[in-house]
Amino acid sequence: MTKTLRSGPLEDVTVIDCTRALAGPFGAGLLADLGARVIKVEPPLGDGYRNIPPFLPDYAGPYEDREAGTDFGAPFASVNRNKRSVCLNLKEEGDRELFLKLCEQADVVLENVRTGVMDRLGVGYEAIAVRNPKIVYGCVRGFGDPRTGASPYAEWPSLDAAAQSFGGLVHANDGLVTPAIADIFPGTLMALGVVSAVHHAQKTGKGQFLDVSMYDAMMAFQKSAVAQFSFTGKVNPAGLQRAMTLYPFDLFPTRDGRISIAAAQPHHWDLLCAAMDRADLITDERSATNAARLKNVDWVEEQICAWTSQLTRAEVMAKFNGEIPAGPVQNMEDIFADPHVAARQMLEQCSPSGDNPEISLAASPIKFSDTPTGLYHRPPTLGEHNAEVFAEFGIQVPD
Repeated sequence: MTKTLRSGPLEDVTVIDCTRALAGPFGAGLLADLGARVIKVEPPLGDGYRNIPPFLPDYAGPYEDREAGTDFGAPFASVNRNKRSVCLNLKEEGDRELFLKLCEQADVVLENVRTGVMDRLGVGYEAIAVRNPKIVYGCVRGFGDPRTGASPYAEWPSLDAAAQSFGGLVHANDGLVTPAIADIFPGTLMALGVVSAVHHAQKTGKGQFLDVSMYDAMMAFQKSAVAQFSFTGKVNPAGLQRAMTLYPFDLFPTRDGRISIAAAQPHHWDLLCAAMDRADLITDERSATNAARLKNVDWVEEQICAWTSQLTRAEVMAKFNGEIPAGPVQNMEDIFADPHVAARQMLEQCSPSGDNPEISLAASPIKFSDTPTGLYHRPPTLGEHNAEVFAEFGIQVPD
């Protein structure tokens, strides 16, 4: 059930969240789940991510009477729980002033629009820092912000597919990776950067600007590939490299799906051979060592597949008895039924509006012993909290 009070290690941090779509809202959502007071500031037509399906039965539409039901789909709900929504038109002087007054009392401002947009509106980092020198201003950009390093592509738009392509991930996997990792990982790094900068501001009294480039984040995501190229000077072939450094470290067929097996360490390989009743593979020169298995990967794969394909995923896992790094390839129905998910309380429920039944949202994977976190506020409708937030901040709104 939904909690009633905000809690967590960041409950003393106030965030003004101007992010849209996925990358920025994901990072802001991490901060909200960790207890930060997050005020989502949206333009008059709202975050366009609200309009992405699927929707609940009482969906009122993006521009309809929002009191009649939800005005968001599942993708928006997934990254905007634990936030409140304020609707402001930053192109209007009065709303800009209200926004800046919110920022005066905040610790953090977040955005992920194109380079220069917030500056042209008069609400960029420098304008806010004049009023609040302790402000931490964080953003996600496709190719970074000139404040931290000018890119020849700085003015270009970027979405997940473009950043995955630029950063080498598409080449490494011979296709796009889902879910949108070039949004999710930069958003995560932004949240980490924000927490670090807030820590610094609390010590020094001085805030700062920080950005995460989606391109840069994809390079960081592939630290191992970067190092491999530096060591060898050779470009890895396109497609998932199943046997570059360790084997077995791959997917194998079973009677009811696939299972991953990562038994590259000597003792794990010995345990796998025992589970397969193939003690001969421990001493066979083609499979006795990791180097030998890499050299003879096709043959080793055949031996493992011949065994796994006769069993179900559950039967393979039972034979491993929790001693070998392995996992069944699960879909979301499997995950919802997994006892681990229940034990770790990784699904939290809320009732979004109207007569809709409760929906389940992924909980924070960061678990604390002394400052527990949780779902305390359902995803907001557009502008739902204008009056509440301005009253809370002590800001008089002109008639």
